[in-house]
Amino acid sequence: MSLHLKDLSVQYGRHPVLTGLSPAPIPAGSVVGLLGANGAGKSTLLRALAGLQAASGDARLDGEPLLGRGQPDRVGYLPQSLPQGSPLLAYEAVLSTLRATRPDLSAASAEQRIEAVFDRLGLRDLALRKMAQLSGGQRQMIGLSQVLVRQPRLLLLDEPTSALDLRWQLAVLQTVRSLTAGRSCLALIAIHDINLAARFCDRLLILGNGGLLADATPTDALTPEVLARAYAVEARVEPCSAGFPVVLADRALPV
Repeated sequence: MSLHLKDLSVQYGRHPVLTGLSPAPIPAGSVVGLLGANGAGKSTLLRALAGLQAASGDARLDGEPLLGRGQPDRVGYLPQSLPQGSPLLAYEAVLSTLRATRPDLSAASAEQRIEAVFDRLGLRDLALRKMAQLSGGQRQMIGLSQVLVRQPRLLLLDEPTSALDLRWQLAVLQTVRSLTAGRSCLALIAIHDINLAARFCDRLLILGNGGLLADATPTDALTPEVLARAYAVEARVEPCSAGFPVVLADRALPV
């Protein structure tokens, strides 16, 4: 399994957002972080791959085209927006999503999947609570459950940790890493926390100026020069005690 993107371009009206994006093929089992400043195209890229945003070029998952096609059986997309605070129980919210996307599953199989995801994410205590009673972070976790329960081949996660405290941020990214390795699927994660991305991602795609500024491992992608181009900051990159790169931003640069 692999994801191939070639000459991928997206624009809003006449305004180009991404032009000629052609990263190296992404193999199965990979967790790839999408980094870049606000407006660099991270969410746009995920929406295009989810079939929700018009794009040109070529994008293929296992040789099958992705662009312009909603494929809920193969692609799981988590948007930035949180699930609504509805009267539905958290369990019901996940079940309704699973029924809509996988009507072929028996009731027993669906229940087994939901329980497995709730257990994996540590959400059993939320199962019988109404969505309207949950905090933003808790609803974000239910939104992630709605994606993971479908067992897609490609996970497209747009800021999946934005509403979470530090413990839950780590739990989510650990779960995504474990799932991608265990099921040989792929995950593309748009994320603002550079150091979390460096810790949990195999590879980083750093977007800026309408294209790719870097496509490499965290150690090779995160350089002071790339950070200056991507974020207009003066930064240092130092290894932590575990060997992962840590970005220390010193000051904003004039733009």
